Amino acid sequence: MMFCIKIHVEYLILTMKNNVDGVLIVEGNSDVNFLSSFLEALFFITDGYNLSERKIEFLKEASKVNKLIIMTDSDDAGENIRKRIKNEIEGTYDVFIKPNSRKNYQKCGVAEAIKEDVINALKPYFTNKEIFKEEYDLVSLISLSNNPKKKREEIVNKYHLVDGNNKSLTNQLRILRVRKEELWK
Repeated sequence: MMFCIKIHVEYLILTMKNNVDGVLIVEGNSDVNFLSSFLEALFFITDGYNLSERKIEFLKEASKVNKLIIMTDSDDAGENIRKRIKNEIEGTYDVFIKPNSRKNYQKCGVAEAIKEDVINALKPYFTNKEIFKEEYDLVSLISLSNNPKKKREEIVNKYHLVDGNNKSLTNQLRILRVRKEELWK
């Protein structure tokens, strides 16, 4: 009977979305697509080696309000990205997926990892609290301004955001835990 209960609990863990307490730093969209299929989390994409000073500055700001969990690929590029972040930002957390834990042994990326191994690696960061998912209407906010381009620049500069599309900016504001009311002020 105990064996059946354990299997049932493990099945539930694998089939439900677990909330991650922190920001998962990954290399690309394929990582986010894979991980978000079974995790509720905030994600920050480095775009591989394209880790600009602006992105580092943003991550420094984010580290003031969130755990930064580095989950890069286990190849040379991923290790270089991990080292750079760790050298420039104190208090980051590492999550490693074993290289032999891949669906596709020709690639060593997070997106190719086995779901169960990812869940086991992230268990210390699971939480019962809800992920900060404030809803912003940036298009309305920016369009209400006499100078929408300037308003967008003000928001990007005030919060040290990495310029991007509205979806990217919204994600960054969530990572920083900016409340809608604060943004509208």
